[in-house]
Amino acid sequence: MIALIDVYCMFNRARGTELISPEDLLQACAIWEKIDVPVIFRQFDSGVIVIQSKAKNDDEVFARIKDLVVKTEALQTGVGASEAARTLGVAPALAKEYLLAAENKGFLCRDDGPDGLRFYINFFKEINPNNIFLLSMRKFHLATHVGPHILTLENGC
Repeated sequence: MIALIDVYCMFNRARGTELISPEDLLQACAIWEKIDVPVIFRQFDSGVIVIQSKAKNDDEVFARIKDLVVKTEALQTGVGASEAARTLGVAPALAKEYLLAAENKGFLCRDDGPDGLRFYINFFKEINPNNIFLLSMRKFHLATHVGPHILTLENGC
């Protein structure tokens, strides 16, 4: 995967003096589906446009991100764009787009704190409401299995 702006810069750098406009590149990308090239033109929710292999799909990327965020260190400190970029083999800006997409799917939660934007596994998605036991009006107990981990929450006011 590569950002469209990077493709534009590399293409024009290779051409030397015969430059193309951004509109020409967008028009060329628009006809790729008709001529069956092995890449697709994709736009993330944030507006970032990339060129991506047809063989690569979000499910396998999300699986790699999930593997990353359940590691012991990531459970404590979260995952940033740079760690995800190393795992996914893409630029940090594109890794951030994948992390945000995984958050939109409900796989991750984020913390925008002093250490920057960090993502964590979304344990709340895995909570089964049948496992919540009301002990009193001010106290509840929850025990659930989340992947290889057991999450236990107790609240006493």
